[in-house]
Amino acid sequence: MFRLLLGAVLLVAMAAPGAQTALAQAKPPTVLSGVPDVPKTLPIIGGNPFGTADNSVASASASDKPDDVTYLIAVGNSPDEVDQQGRTGLMYAAISNYSNIAQTLISHAAKLDLRDKLGYTALHWAAEHGSIEIMRLLLAAKAMVDPQNSQGITPLMLAAANGNIPAVRLLLQNHADPSKQDYTGRDAIGWAAGHSAIAALLKNAPAK
Repeated sequence: MFRLLLGAVLLVAMAAPGAQTALAQAKPPTVLSGVPDVPKTLPIIGGNPFGTADNSVASASASDKPDDVTYLIAVGNSPDEVDQQGRTGLMYAAISNYSNIAQTLISHAAKLDLRDKLGYTALHWAAEHGSIEIMRLLLAAKAMVDPQNSQGITPLMLAAANGNIPAVRLLLQNHADPSKQDYTGRDAIGWAAGHSAIAALLKNAPAK
């Protein structure tokens, strides 16, 4: 009985003119149907269209993103920007043998002989990692052939220690000095321990 009475009251209320007007004016809830379209690229003025996290040439170079490197330099970033280790984009190109990035940086007058916090130059890193193409680019651009890091180590010593005959030959062809010593008194032959072919190359190199 109570339910019947309640239903009758509701019907009377809905039949009232004011209630009908309110129902007619009510709007359905808004339904979100996706996200707005966002341009996938942006113009040079107004933002970076690429994905470089910290917007630095060093970061883009380390990530092998030549388009980012070109863009960042175009909008005014220095080709010699460094990260927290003091490393430049050219150094990261040397570590990973990213020749396209190295060519881009060199063509934009990147400094060839800057040193990171270990005293390494790009040529040190290229010699240590066997990045022969980068070594050629650096030496052709007149990078120092015998820079010494904070321990007196040269690129030739690193190439010799790693048993990299092509790297040793290339450095010697560009007049690297096998008689230079690190701060412990070892020369490149000392660094070539266990690599007899490289030791022979160094012993037969022209005296400086």
